[in-house]
Amino acid sequence: MARPANPGELYRFSPAGRSSRILTSHNSDWLRDKKPATPERRKVKQPDGTEIDYWIVKPPYLEGGYHYPLLVMVHGGPASMWGTSNPALWHELQFFAARGYGIVFANPRGSTGYGEKFQRDSFQNWGPGPSSDVLAAATDAVAKENWIDRNRQVIGGGSYGAYLTAWIISNDTRFKAAIAARGVYDLTTFLGEGDAWPLVPWHFGGYPWEPEIRKLLDAQSPLTRAASITTPLLIKQNDADHQTGTAQGELLYRSLKILDRPVEFVRYPGATHDLSRHGDPAQRIDRLVRFDEFFQRFIGTPAQLIPPPPLPAPGK
Repeated sequence: MARPANPGELYRFSPAGRSSRILTSHNSDWLRDKKPATPERRKVKQPDGTEIDYWIVKPPYLEGGYHYPLLVMVHGGPASMWGTSNPALWHELQFFAARGYGIVFANPRGSTGYGEKFQRDSFQNWGPGPSSDVLAAATDAVAKENWIDRNRQVIGGGSYGAYLTAWIISNDTRFKAAIAARGVYDLTTFLGEGDAWPLVPWHFGGYPWEPEIRKLLDAQSPLTRAASITTPLLIKQNDADHQTGTAQGELLYRSLKILDRPVEFVRYPGATHDLSRHGDPAQRIDRLVRFDEFFQRFIGTPAQLIPPPPLPAPGK
């Protein structure tokens, strides 16, 4: 299990789960000269009274008098959740924080861990409700943290998080750049793409050939709103992704190219839907560096970067 200050160790939990004991210390030496960023839990209340959990991460080398860009990270699912013990999130979060980004990640309606009603609040509501929760978290963070540069906000997500990222930038123009990874953008054609297609009848209550369902799917597909997307977008797909496939990303990419919008497309050969979690290490590194480089083209270099390690002395 990961902790905010450690990417992962083995723990022994009591049968009731009320106590734990760490069994390993594999990362102690490596962490000795590191300064991991620590997420701080916050809450924001929506107009309908719904409380949304979110976390804010300050750059570990934050200095007074500087403004830092904000990266909003969106989780997949939608039946999933962020937390501070997620090993897959740890490396991505620490990479961007060390590069000088502040980070916000939220659990919008539809997330697990908050009861059945909260999770069902995204039923037939993949776009409008959850997007308002993510944006509320970002707005709250910007209002309360004077180190955040409100004019240098970026956003990104994977799988359902990519869907929601595309939905958000088709409705909101605050973000200077966006990244959508292994996502779904046309809910109607998703029925024939990948093995995650049952999400459509499960979450929307029917199939595209039913007139009312088709109307709903079209209305909540980011592709339908492609003409409203002006935010620079990097679309990432994985060549061996059998959950969401590759055609969805290609469809959105081609649509935005026809519209002459700032869009780029990258596809990783042989990579599955889980590249970011346990894919090829070289591709995982390329992915993070590519994302950072894309963001920096539109927001400039973050205010504070980790200094490079000193070069070894001659002869060593």
